[in-house]
Amino acid sequence: MVFTYNQQDTIAQTLDSVIGQHGDFELEVVVGEDCSADNTWDICNDYQRRYPDVVRLLPNEKNLGIMANFARTVKASTGDYLAILAGDDYWCDDHKLQEQLHFMQEHPEYGVVCTNGYRLMVQSGKLIEGIAPFEPVPDGDVSRYYYDRYGGVYAMPLSLLIRMDLMQFVDLEEYIRLGFPVEDYPMQSVLAHHTRFGYLPDKTVVYRVHQESATFVSYDHPRYMDYHQGLASIRRYLHALFPDDVPFTEEWATDYVFYKEFLLHLHRYDYGKAKELVNKAPATIRSSSHFRQAQRATRTRLLFWLFRYHKEIKTNKNIKKRL
Repeated sequence: MVFTYNQQDTIAQTLDSVIGQHGDFELEVVVGEDCSADNTWDICNDYQRRYPDVVRLLPNEKNLGIMANFARTVKASTGDYLAILAGDDYWCDDHKLQEQLHFMQEHPEYGVVCTNGYRLMVQSGKLIEGIAPFEPVPDGDVSRYYYDRYGGVYAMPLSLLIRMDLMQFVDLEEYIRLGFPVEDYPMQSVLAHHTRFGYLPDKTVVYRVHQESATFVSYDHPRYMDYHQGLASIRRYLHALFPDDVPFTEEWATDYVFYKEFLLHLHRYDYGKAKELVNKAPATIRSSSHFRQAQRATRTRLLFWLFRYHKEIKTNKNIKKRL
Protein backbone atom coordinates (compact mmCIF):
# COMPACT_ATOMS: atom_id res chain seq x y z
CA MET A 1 0.00 0.00 0.00
CA VAL A 2 1.04 3.57 -0.76
CA PHE A 3 -0.39 6.62 0.97
CA THR A 4 0.31 10.08 -0.32
CA TYR A 5 -0.58 13.76 -0.12
CA ASN A 6 0.94 16.70 -2.03
CA GLN A 7 3.93 14.67 -3.23
CA GLN A 8 3.90 15.31 -6.96
CA ASP A 9 7.71 15.52 -7.11
CA THR A 10 8.33 12.08 -5.56
CA ILE A 11 5.25 9.89 -6.02
CA ALA A 12 6.30 8.57 -9.44
CA GLN A 13 9.59 7.29 -8.02
CA THR A 14 7.68 5.74 -5.12
CA LEU A 15 5.25 3.90 -7.39
CA ASP A 16 7.98 2.81 -9.81
CA SER A 17 9.92 1.27 -6.92
CA VAL A 18 6.88 -0.82 -5.92
CA ILE A 19 5.68 -1.81 -9.37
CA GLY A 20 9.25 -2.81 -10.24
CA GLN A 21 9.38 -5.53 -7.56
CA HIS A 22 10.27 -8.99 -8.86
CA GLY A 23 9.39 -12.30 -7.28
CA ASP A 24 7.07 -15.24 -6.99
CA PHE A 25 3.96 -13.34 -5.89
CA GLU A 26 1.02 -11.34 -7.19
CA LEU A 27 1.40 -7.62 -6.54
CA GLU A 28 -1.45 -5.34 -5.47
CA VAL A 29 -0.62 -1.65 -5.12
CA VAL A 30 -3.43 0.14 -3.28
CA VAL A 31 -2.91 3.91 -3.42
CA GLY A 32 -4.53 6.24 -0.90
CA GLU A 33 -4.25 9.70 -2.43
CA ASP A 34 -5.60 12.21 0.08
CA CYS A 35 -7.11 14.89 -2.18
CA SER A 36 -3.86 16.71 -2.86
CA ALA A 37 -3.71 20.35 -3.86
CA ASP A 38 -1.00 19.64 -6.43
CA ASN A 39 -0.75 17.11 -9.30
CA THR A 40 -0.30 14.01 -7.14
CA TRP A 41 -3.76 12.66 -8.02
CA ASP A 42 -3.17 13.04 -11.75
CA ILE A 43 0.13 11.18 -11.51
CA CYS A 44 -1.43 8.35 -9.50
CA ASN A 45 -4.37 8.17 -11.89
CA ASP A 46 -1.96 7.85 -14.79
CA TYR A 47 -0.25 4.90 -13.07
CA GLN A 48 -3.63 3.23 -12.55
CA ARG A 49 -4.36 3.69 -16.26
CA ARG A 50 -0.97 2.25 -17.26
CA TYR A 51 -1.03 -0.65 -14.78
CA PRO A 52 -4.73 -1.50 -14.35
CA ASP A 53 -4.04 -5.04 -13.11
CA VAL A 54 -1.64 -3.85 -10.42
CA VAL A 55 -2.51 -0.33 -9.26
CA ARG A 56 -5.81 0.43 -7.52
CA LEU A 57 -6.35 4.11 -6.77
CA LEU A 58 -8.85 4.87 -4.00
CA PRO A 59 -11.37 7.73 -4.36
CA ASN A 60 -10.31 11.14 -3.03
CA GLU A 61 -13.52 13.10 -2.54
CA LYS A 62 -12.16 15.03 0.44
CA ASN A 63 -8.99 15.38 2.47
CA LEU A 64 -9.03 12.86 5.34
CA GLY A 65 -5.75 13.55 7.10
CA ILE A 66 -2.78 11.23 7.32
CA MET A 67 -4.19 8.84 9.94
CA ALA A 68 -7.60 8.35 8.32
CA ASN A 69 -6.05 8.03 4.87
CA PHE A 70 -3.58 5.46 6.18
CA ALA A 71 -6.40 3.50 7.83
CA ARG A 72 -8.61 3.34 4.76
CA THR A 73 -5.68 2.30 2.56
CA VAL A 74 -4.81 -0.56 4.89
CA LYS A 75 -8.48 -1.59 5.02
CA ALA A 76 -8.69 -1.63 1.22
CA SER A 77 -5.65 -3.91 0.89
CA THR A 78 -6.60 -7.53 0.23
CA GLY A 79 -3.29 -9.40 0.08
CA ASP A 80 -1.92 -11.95 2.53
CA TYR A 81 0.90 -9.55 3.38
CA LEU A 82 1.07 -5.80 3.86
CA ALA A 83 3.96 -3.53 2.90
CA ILE A 84 3.77 0.19 3.67
CA LEU A 85 5.23 3.09 1.73
CA ALA A 86 4.67 6.85 1.96
CA GLY A 87 4.65 8.88 -1.24
CA ASP A 88 7.95 10.60 -0.54
CA ASP A 89 9.97 7.44 0.14
CA TYR A 90 10.98 4.59 -2.15
CA TRP A 91 12.46 1.10 -2.31
CA CYS A 92 15.89 0.72 -3.87
CA ASP A 93 16.03 -3.09 -4.17
CA ASP A 94 13.66 -4.71 -6.65
CA HIS A 95 13.81 -7.99 -4.70
CA LYS A 96 12.86 -6.46 -1.35
CA LEU A 97 9.48 -8.17 -1.11
CA GLN A 98 10.74 -11.51 -2.41
CA GLU A 99 13.53 -11.68 0.17
CA GLN A 100 11.10 -10.81 2.96
CA LEU A 101 8.58 -13.39 1.80
CA HIS A 102 11.32 -16.01 1.66
CA PHE A 103 12.31 -15.17 5.24
CA MET A 104 8.73 -15.55 6.47
CA GLN A 105 8.28 -18.84 4.67
CA GLU A 106 11.47 -20.15 6.27
CA HIS A 107 10.55 -18.73 9.71
CA PRO A 108 6.76 -18.99 10.19
CA GLU A 109 7.04 -17.86 13.82
CA TYR A 110 7.87 -14.36 12.53
CA GLY A 111 4.91 -12.23 11.44
CA VAL A 112 6.86 -9.07 10.61
CA VAL A 113 10.19 -8.63 8.89
CA CYS A 114 12.11 -5.40 8.34
CA THR A 115 15.27 -4.47 6.45
CA ASN A 116 18.09 -1.97 6.55
CA GLY A 117 18.22 1.03 4.24
CA TYR A 118 19.29 4.61 3.66
CA ARG A 119 18.32 8.07 4.86
CA LEU A 120 18.20 10.77 2.21
CA MET A 121 18.79 14.18 3.80
CA VAL A 122 16.58 16.31 1.59
CA GLN A 123 18.19 19.66 2.32
CA SER A 124 21.74 18.53 1.55
CA GLY A 125 20.96 15.66 -0.83
CA LYS A 126 23.25 13.42 1.21
CA LEU A 127 22.50 9.69 1.25
CA ILE A 128 23.41 8.05 4.56
CA GLU A 129 23.54 4.33 5.22
CA GLY A 130 21.49 2.95 8.07
CA ILE A 131 17.94 3.15 9.41
CA ALA A 132 16.25 1.73 12.50
CA PRO A 133 16.70 -0.83 13.89
CA PHE A 134 20.31 0.14 14.56
CA GLU A 135 20.53 -2.67 17.12
CA PRO A 136 18.34 -5.54 15.83
CA VAL A 137 16.92 -7.84 18.51
CA PRO A 138 18.41 -11.30 17.79
CA ASP A 139 15.42 -13.35 18.92
CA GLY A 140 12.85 -11.06 17.31
CA ASP A 141 10.99 -10.35 20.56
CA VAL A 142 10.84 -6.56 20.28
CA SER A 143 8.07 -6.14 22.86
CA ARG A 144 10.65 -5.20 25.49
CA TYR A 145 11.89 -2.46 23.15
CA TYR A 146 8.46 -0.82 23.26
CA TYR A 147 7.43 -1.64 26.79
CA ASP A 148 10.67 -0.59 28.49
CA ARG A 149 10.90 2.81 26.81
CA TYR A 150 8.70 5.77 25.96
CA GLY A 151 8.22 6.58 22.29
CA GLY A 152 10.17 5.73 19.16
CA VAL A 153 9.81 2.86 16.71
CA TYR A 154 11.87 -0.30 16.45
CA ALA A 155 11.83 -0.38 12.64
CA MET A 156 11.09 2.13 9.90
CA PRO A 157 7.59 1.50 8.45
CA LEU A 158 8.73 1.64 4.82
CA SER A 159 10.95 -1.41 5.41
CA LEU A 160 8.25 -3.62 6.97
CA LEU A 161 6.44 -6.60 5.55
CA ILE A 162 3.56 -7.66 7.81
CA ARG A 163 1.46 -10.80 7.73
CA MET A 164 -1.99 -9.36 7.08
CA ASP A 165 -3.87 -11.53 9.58
CA LEU A 166 -1.96 -9.78 12.37
CA MET A 167 -3.55 -6.44 11.45
CA GLN A 168 -6.76 -7.62 13.13
CA PHE A 169 -5.10 -6.62 16.42
CA VAL A 170 -4.36 -3.07 15.21
CA ASP A 171 -7.34 -0.76 15.79
CA LEU A 172 -6.61 2.09 13.39
CA GLU A 173 -10.09 3.54 13.85
CA GLU A 174 -9.30 3.94 17.54
CA TYR A 175 -6.05 5.70 16.63
CA ILE A 176 -8.13 8.17 14.62
CA ARG A 177 -10.64 8.67 17.42
CA LEU A 178 -7.90 9.31 19.96
CA GLY A 179 -6.10 11.71 17.65
CA PHE A 180 -2.75 9.93 17.56
CA PRO A 181 -0.15 11.96 15.61
CA VAL A 182 1.54 8.82 14.22
CA GLU A 183 0.45 5.29 13.42
CA ASP A 184 3.76 3.45 13.35
CA TYR A 185 4.61 3.58 17.06
CA PRO A 186 1.29 2.19 18.38
CA MET A 187 0.93 -0.23 15.46
CA GLN A 188 4.36 -1.78 15.92
CA SER A 189 3.88 -1.86 19.70
CA VAL A 190 0.69 -3.90 19.30
CA LEU A 191 2.20 -6.19 16.67
CA ALA A 192 5.16 -6.81 18.98
CA HIS A 193 2.74 -8.25 21.53
CA HIS A 194 1.52 -10.88 19.02
CA THR A 195 4.53 -11.85 16.93
CA ARG A 196 8.28 -11.70 16.45
CA PHE A 197 10.07 -9.21 14.17
CA GLY A 198 12.59 -10.60 11.71
CA TYR A 199 15.47 -8.54 10.34
CA LEU A 200 17.35 -8.59 7.04
CA PRO A 201 20.54 -6.50 6.77
CA ASP A 202 19.93 -5.79 3.07
CA LYS A 203 19.64 -2.07 2.30
CA THR A 204 16.35 -2.04 0.41
CA VAL A 205 14.68 1.30 1.17
CA VAL A 206 15.31 5.05 1.11
CA TYR A 207 13.69 7.30 3.71
CA ARG A 208 13.60 11.01 3.00
CA VAL A 209 14.38 13.10 6.07
CA HIS A 210 13.00 16.64 6.04
CA GLN A 211 11.38 19.06 8.45
CA GLU A 212 7.87 17.77 7.73
CA SER A 213 8.78 14.17 8.61
CA ALA A 214 6.48 13.25 11.50
CA THR A 215 9.20 11.22 13.20
CA PHE A 216 11.64 14.11 13.08
CA VAL A 217 9.46 16.85 14.54
CA SER A 218 11.78 19.75 15.39
CA TYR A 219 11.30 22.60 17.83
CA ASP A 220 10.41 24.83 14.87
CA HIS A 221 7.71 22.51 13.61
CA PRO A 222 4.17 23.85 14.26
CA ARG A 223 3.07 20.38 15.47
CA TYR A 224 5.86 20.01 18.01
CA MET A 225 3.68 20.03 21.13
CA ASP A 226 0.82 18.13 19.46
CA TYR A 227 3.32 15.43 18.53
CA HIS A 228 4.63 14.96 22.06
CA GLN A 229 1.20 15.19 23.68
CA GLY A 230 0.19 12.50 21.21
CA LEU A 231 3.07 10.26 22.26
CA ALA A 232 1.90 10.53 25.86
CA SER A 233 -1.61 9.56 24.73
CA ILE A 234 -0.26 6.57 22.85
CA ARG A 235 1.58 5.40 25.94
CA ARG A 236 -1.64 5.72 27.97
CA TYR A 237 -3.45 3.66 25.33
CA LEU A 238 -0.81 0.91 25.31
CA HIS A 239 -0.89 0.73 29.09
CA ALA A 240 -4.68 0.24 28.94
CA LEU A 241 -4.18 -2.61 26.44
CA PHE A 242 -1.28 -4.28 28.23
CA PRO A 243 -1.33 -3.08 31.85
CA ASP A 244 1.02 -5.81 33.05
CA ASP A 245 3.63 -5.03 30.40
CA VAL A 246 3.55 -1.29 29.68
CA PRO A 247 4.45 1.00 32.60
CA PHE A 248 2.57 4.29 32.70
CA THR A 249 1.38 6.90 35.20
CA GLU A 250 -0.42 10.17 34.70
CA GLU A 251 2.41 11.83 36.63
CA TRP A 252 4.84 10.57 33.99
CA ALA A 253 2.64 11.95 31.18
CA THR A 254 2.37 15.35 32.88
CA ASP A 255 6.11 15.48 33.49
CA TYR A 256 6.89 14.39 29.90
CA VAL A 257 4.70 17.09 28.33
CA PHE A 258 5.94 19.70 30.82
CA TYR A 259 9.56 19.09 29.93
CA LYS A 260 8.93 19.08 26.17
CA GLU A 261 7.22 22.47 26.50
CA PHE A 262 10.09 23.76 28.64
CA LEU A 263 12.58 22.69 25.96
CA LEU A 264 10.50 24.49 23.35
CA HIS A 265 10.66 27.76 25.33
CA LEU A 266 14.36 27.15 25.88
CA HIS A 267 14.96 26.73 22.17
CA ARG A 268 13.12 30.00 21.52
CA TYR A 269 15.11 31.87 24.20
CA ASP A 270 11.78 32.69 25.85
CA TYR A 271 12.78 33.04 29.49
CA GLY A 272 9.45 34.59 30.51
CA LYS A 273 7.32 31.69 29.27
CA ALA A 274 9.74 29.12 30.65
CA LYS A 275 9.65 30.77 34.07
CA GLU A 276 5.86 30.94 33.98
CA LEU A 277 5.67 27.25 33.04
CA VAL A 278 7.86 26.31 36.00
CA ASN A 279 5.88 28.46 38.43
CA LYS A 280 2.58 26.90 37.33
CA ALA A 281 3.81 23.28 37.30
CA PRO A 282 1.50 20.94 39.27
CA ALA A 283 2.65 19.58 42.60
CA THR A 284 2.63 16.01 41.23
CA ILE A 285 5.80 16.60 39.16
CA ARG A 286 7.76 18.98 41.39
CA SER A 287 9.97 16.19 42.67
CA SER A 288 10.91 14.98 39.17
CA SER A 289 14.40 15.48 37.76
CA HIS A 290 12.91 17.31 34.76
CA PHE A 291 11.19 19.86 36.97
CA ARG A 292 14.27 20.40 39.15
CA GLN A 293 16.36 20.89 36.03
CA ALA A 294 13.91 23.44 34.62
CA GLN A 295 13.64 25.17 38.00
CA ARG A 296 17.42 25.57 38.28
CA ALA A 297 17.67 26.84 34.70
CA THR A 298 15.05 29.56 35.25
CA ARG A 299 16.46 31.03 38.46
CA THR A 300 18.14 33.76 36.41
CA ARG A 301 18.31 34.75 32.77
CA LEU A 302 22.02 34.01 32.72
CA LEU A 303 21.49 30.44 33.93
CA PHE A 304 18.73 30.06 31.34
CA TRP A 305 21.03 31.13 28.50
CA LEU A 306 23.89 28.94 29.77
CA PHE A 307 21.58 25.93 29.98
CA ARG A 308 20.30 26.62 26.49
CA TYR A 309 23.87 26.75 25.18
CA HIS A 310 24.66 23.43 26.88
CA LYS A 311 21.55 21.78 25.41
CA GLU A 312 22.30 22.98 21.89
CA ILE A 313 25.83 21.56 22.03
CA LYS A 314 24.51 18.21 23.29
CA THR A 315 21.79 18.14 20.61
CA ASN A 316 24.27 18.88 17.81
CA LYS A 317 26.58 16.11 19.04
CA ASN A 318 23.71 13.62 19.05
CA ILE A 319 22.73 14.64 15.50
CA LYS A 320 26.30 14.14 14.28
CA LYS A 321 26.35 10.67 15.85
CA ARG A 322 23.16 9.71 13.98
CA LEU A 323 24.64 10.97 10.73
